[in-house]
Amino acid sequence: MFQISNLSLVADFSAEIANNSAVGMLGSFVAAALLIVIPASAFLIFVSQKDSLDRTSTGRR
Repeated sequence: MFQISNLSLVADFSAEIANNSAVGMLGSFVAAALLIVIPASAFLIFVSQKDSLDRTSTGRR
């Protein structure tokens, strides 16, 4: 554990760089949610509801 903490002190990274990296990571998570997760789940819910309605109306005939 001492080697890792010593390495971070020797690497001399700034808090500003770490902050920018964290903001970029969170931004990519939000972008992935907006571009991939939300449309995919909306599509799956739509298809699931449509299939449920089709099965319900077909089963009553």
